[in-house]
Amino acid sequence: ETLKQSIPYLVPRASILLQDIGRTFFDSLTVKGIPLHKIIVTSVMRSKDDVTKLRGHNRNATVNSCHLYGTTFDISYTRFNRTGKSGKAVSNETMCNILGKVISDLREKGECWAIFERSQHCIHVTVRKI
Repeated sequence: ETLKQSIPYLVPRASILLQDIGRTFFDSLTVKGIPLHKIIVTSVMRSKDDVTKLRGHNRNATVNSCHLYGTTFDISYTRFNRTGKSGKAVSNETMCNILGKVISDLREKGECWAIFERSQHCIHVTVRKI
């Protein structure tokens, strides 16, 4: 997705985590016989100006946002880019559950912290091991 209030940068470990999430999500879809989809990243690193602007309309944005450090990214849990042509469509709920399981497993392994942001329709993920 086009990033409107963030910069496409992550520290190396956060970049690896995002790649791991995408790859594991892809593998989970394949195992379940679900048409292939890509996750949508809605936010990555933000400048102080980005955070200030965002605070005007996003109640979750804080002055000392984790996004300032390139260690955090947001992934939509309501939108996915379908790339596979075959197979029948599946519900967003199914897709959300698969993505949630992937991130939950990584959280349980100590790889990240994750917050399910209902008002922003995203999962806020911060890498733990830098």
